[in-house]
Amino acid sequence: MRKLFILLFFSASSLLMAQNTNPIQEAMVNYDYETALTLIDKETPTVPLLYQKGKALKSLGNNREALQVYEEVVMQDSLNPRAYIEAAECCKSLLKNKQALKYYQKAVDLNPDNKYARIQYITLLLNQRKFDEALGESSLLTETDSSAVALHLQAQSFEGVDDILAALGCYENIQEKYPNDFLAAAKAARLHIEGAFYNYAIEATEKYRQIDSTNVVVNQQNALAYCLMKDYQTAIQRYEQLLSLGDSTFTTCYYLGVSYYAVEKFYEAHDILEVARQYDKRNVNLLYYLGRSCSKTSWKDQGVAYLEEAVAYATPPDSAMVRLYVGLTDCYKMALMPKEQIKTMQDRYDKYDIENHKLLYDMAYVYQYQLKDKKNTERCLEAFLKTRPKNSSEQPETDDKGNVILGLSTYYGAAETWLKDLREKKKVDDFFQGKVIAVPTNTKKTETSRDTVKK
Repeated sequence: MRKLFILLFFSASSLLMAQNTNPIQEAMVNYDYETALTLIDKETPTVPLLYQKGKALKSLGNNREALQVYEEVVMQDSLNPRAYIEAAECCKSLLKNKQALKYYQKAVDLNPDNKYARIQYITLLLNQRKFDEALGESSLLTETDSSAVALHLQAQSFEGVDDILAALGCYENIQEKYPNDFLAAAKAARLHIEGAFYNYAIEATEKYRQIDSTNVVVNQQNALAYCLMKDYQTAIQRYEQLLSLGDSTFTTCYYLGVSYYAVEKFYEAHDILEVARQYDKRNVNLLYYLGRSCSKTSWKDQGVAYLEEAVAYATPPDSAMVRLYVGLTDCYKMALMPKEQIKTMQDRYDKYDIENHKLLYDMAYVYQYQLKDKKNTERCLEAFLKTRPKNSSEQPETDDKGNVILGLSTYYGAAETWLKDLREKKKVDDFFQGKVIAVPTNTKKTETSRDTVKK
């Protein structure tokens, strides 16, 4: 009888609890967010309900609506860091990073000990390339937090401000305190490789390999360091291991091919470089090694084709060079550097834009009005006029209304008039400077003139 009473009591309690269960909370727990939103909209909007509504909207991917809800929460629950963190998370999902930074900063100001908010704040600063601010925040964090996460953030900040030695110090500190942190070993090795300190890169990665010799990220840096140090046999061992671990990325295949080529395993080099080529068919360095490998195997014709491709890709098309020279000429013009301006115009005409004869006219203009160089002005005008087609009309082209069309024929006409004026003016200047003596037509007069000069 007593057991029956206890059983009835617990059954009644369970039924009562089920009746008192919040249906909104139950829907949230069961991930039935649409039902939860329907139920929430029927209630008076309180702060707890707004938090739940924001979560439900965000879970359904309605981040824009969720942000509006959390912005309302921020106004009603302005002293709660959670409100700002939730708003910041929504801003991030909408790529409103500037606004997200403000929300995270407010959360940190309200609760400096909130590690999550501080980490997200620093990470966002790094993503926004605000390295000085990130360094200040991360250094502040590491004063009370020596975790690997905090040290990584500080290291990234040092990298951002180009303090590579300090960044390496952080990564070495992480390796010392947290030997299982493979990212510290890989990042330290990467920085050493970028500085061409391959021995240090090998030391950092080999240290971690004693703990785990199968880590792909660490082995990639380790193999690269051996390859760049020209220890090709060891590099081949490491890259072959990477292949066995399922790493067939471009970098692994490319440098394995280079290593094979270096030790004269040309068939192996050909095979793996063909795999790498599937990732980047226009890579000039890859085509070079692939072509050279082919030339030393039975694919000699293919080797020629690959090297021809490499040359074609390495040489920029004339159209691209013309565009660069146009920009460079304009920059020199704006910087009031006429000599350099002339040089770029001449190079462009000689190498890439040989049919654009108007460049000669443009050079004459710079010589005349910027450099006051009459001799070179005439030289450019003469060269320009020599390009004039024999059957071209000397009259300028006009439209239906009689307006002159600024075509090439117009510039030829202008150049002809310009050159004629220059020569006439030069004759006058030379005469008055005594460089030209008038030739007499009468001997008697000439003698008189000479007598006059003598007197």
